[in-house]
Amino acid sequence: MSVPAEVLRELHRIHRQLTDLRSRLERGPRQVKAAQSSVESTEADLQAAKDAVQRARMTADQKELQLKEREGRISDIKLKLNSANSNREYQSFLEQIAADEQANSVLSDEILELLEKVTELQDGVAKLTEQKTLVDAELAATRKRVDETRASLEVDVARLTDALVHVEAKLPPDFRRDYDRVVKSRGEDALAPLDGECCGGCYQTVTTQTINEIMLEKPIFCKSCGCILYLPERGGELPER
Repeated sequence: MSVPAEVLRELHRIHRQLTDLRSRLERGPRQVKAAQSSVESTEADLQAAKDAVQRARMTADQKELQLKEREGRISDIKLKLNSANSNREYQSFLEQIAADEQANSVLSDEILELLEKVTELQDGVAKLTEQKTLVDAELAATRKRVDETRASLEVDVARLTDALVHVEAKLPPDFRRDYDRVVKSRGEDALAPLDGECCGGCYQTVTTQTINEIMLEKPIFCKSCGCILYLPERGGELPER
């Protein structure tokens, strides 16, 4: 039983090309998923920024309401000054006014800080909105690119699969079972060229007898890694005999 080296070379070439094409097909959905994750992350950040703006505004509104209420109370107390029945009561009114005015001063500073914070947070929202536009566009572009590439890759995979079936039909029936077993286990690494006196898959040295059998186109498996060995094309490194 013999297996022509050109058949094994062609099988190896097809297996490697199919592996590359399938890898590229699998890569497409991962790229889309990564772009989608970026969109979702940006959406979450944008919503969090908007919520922060809303909370800051609500806090500022509450403090402004407190400020107005206290200012109204100060006005009411000032009206009572003229109707005070004693110096003690008059002094008590003045102390209340002073306390409320001091509290209002602190409250005004807090409101100012909150308004500045709102402005800063709004700037963050604007930047995230711009970023959201960019990642949305990137997701759309990635989906389009992956869809366009997938169609072409699927055509190539189908073409090479048909070619593989055609070349595999040239294998001797007695060898086909072992070939299928190794291919199922190792994929494109099921075959390897002879590299000088070494296996081109694991680079372990092979015996002279093994080299002679490979040159006679006998189906030989590397004793170290189990791949099917074959002679490289002319121009490759051949062992000296």
